[in-house]
Amino acid sequence: MSSHIESLEASTDYDKNNPTNSNISAPKSDDEDAPSSKKIEEHTSVVAAHYNHLKEKGLKERFNSPIFYLRNFNNWVKSVLIQEYTDKIREKDYGKPLKVLDICCGKGGDLSKWQKARVERVIFADIAKVSVQQCETRYEDLRRRCGHLYSAEFIAADCTKDTLRDKYADPSINFDIVSCQFGFHYSFESLIQARRMLTNISECLKPDGYFFGTIPDAYEIVSRAQKSQNFAFGNRIFNIKLLFDPKEGYPLFGAKYDFHLEGVVDCPEFLVNFDLLVKLAAEYGLELVYKARFSDFYKDHTEKYKQLLQRIICFESYPARPGKELIGEPSEYEHARIIWDEMDKSNTRDCIGTMSVCEWEVATIYMAFAFKKQKHVWDSNGKPSYITSADKK
Repeated sequence: MSSHIESLEASTDYDKNNPTNSNISAPKSDDEDAPSSKKIEEHTSVVAAHYNHLKEKGLKERFNSPIFYLRNFNNWVKSVLIQEYTDKIREKDYGKPLKVLDICCGKGGDLSKWQKARVERVIFADIAKVSVQQCETRYEDLRRRCGHLYSAEFIAADCTKDTLRDKYADPSINFDIVSCQFGFHYSFESLIQARRMLTNISECLKPDGYFFGTIPDAYEIVSRAQKSQNFAFGNRIFNIKLLFDPKEGYPLFGAKYDFHLEGVVDCPEFLVNFDLLVKLAAEYGLELVYKARFSDFYKDHTEKYKQLLQRIICFESYPARPGKELIGEPSEYEHARIIWDEMDKSNTRDCIGTMSVCEWEVATIYMAFAFKKQKHVWDSNGKPSYITSADKK
C-alpha cells in the first residue's frame, strides 16, 4: 500500500512560520502576574476530573471512532520515539537493563510499547487517580498474557506540583529514559509548575539518558488562530479557542486555550513556548537533540518504520475497499482523489494509503522532541555545572 500523506500536507494552507518575537510577552519576575494558587488548583481539578471520567473503550468502539487513524498515527509516533531512544542507549551496552519513568502516563497507552522495548522497570505517574488505577489493571492483564514482563510501580500525583522522588519505592533509582506523551504542556500554567515538572524529569535521569515526548505545537496553534475569527478554529472532530487576548501579547506561562478533540480531550491546556522550554531545560542539564512537527517526523522516519505504519493501520485505504466506507466525508479526500485520477491515466492504479483532511489537521498540531541529559561537574558553590555538546567540542 503506497502512502501519500505528503500530498495531504502540501494541500493544507497553514503558515508554518513561527510568530514574530513581537507576539511574545517579555519575561516577568517569578511572582509578577503569576496565577493564584486557587486558580491553579481549580485548573488542576478540572484536568484530573476530565481524565478520571473518560470511559474505557472497547476494541469495537475504537474501530468506529472518527479519529481511528489519527490515534493509530499518534501511537506510531510514540512507538518510533521509544524504539529510537532505547536503541541509542543500547548502542553502548546492548544488554543494558533499562529503567523508565512514564510521566503523565494516562491509562497506560504505552504499556505494550515498553514491553516490546524490553525494558526492566517502569514507573507510571499521572494526576488522574482513576487513570492510574486503570493503568495498573491493564498492566496486570498484560503480565498474565505475556508471562514475563517488566516490573512496574504506579503513582497518582500532580507531576507539576508534587516531588515524585519522595514517592518512589526506591528514591535512589536512576532512569535511562523519561517519556511524557501529550501531557507536558499542562506544566506551562506557571513557571513554578514548569520547574517542578522539569525537576521530576531530570533529577533521577542518568547522564546520557533521554527525555522525549509529544506536545501541541504552540507556534502552529498561534498561526492558525491568527488566521481565524475570534482566535478559534477547528473542524468536525476538534476545536481550539484561545482563552486570552492575543492583542495583549502571548504570555510565556498561563497562555490558556480550550481544546476539544472528539472522545479524547475536552479541557483547557497551555501553550508551550518551545524556545523558552529549551532554555529552562538547559538549567536542569537537558540539551535538545531533536524536534519536529509530526509532518516532518513522518518524513524523517517513514522509510525505516514503514512496516510499523502498515501494521498499526495508520492510513485509510482510498477508495474504500468493497463493503467499507470512508471515515470522513468525500470532500475530505480531494488530495487522494487527484492522485487516484493520475494513477488511472497512467494505468498504475493501486490502493492509496491516506488520512482524511480533518484527522491530518489535528495530527499536524503536534510536535515530537527529545532532550539528552548532560554530564556535570560540581562548582565551588556545590551546584551542578552541566557539560554541553558545545563544551565538549
